[in-house]
Amino acid sequence: MTTNIMKKAAGAINSNGPHTDTNSIDFLTAAALEQAPSGKSIATEIARLALAGHAIHKGSAGDFTVCKYGLAKYCQDFAELQAFSRKLGVSK
Repeated sequence: MTTNIMKKAAGAINSNGPHTDTNSIDFLTAAALEQAPSGKSIATEIARLALAGHAIHKGSAGDFTVCKYGLAKYCQDFAELQAFSRKLGVSK
């Protein structure tokens, strides 16, 4: 006779529900959320550059590095990435 025992994962022990720490660095205010670019617009811009032959590396602080022909361009944020893409003629 076998007994089925359900066990929790190590990280789930003593869990009191979902994590709701609002003091983290990644917490955004309502105004910041409205101004932040959507994931879809970032992915679209990266795809356009990639189709033009550029390699795009996403940084951990919302920054980007665009590379092609052994040259690199650092973009501090998504707005700068868009401006560079327009300058190259990749997007409008």
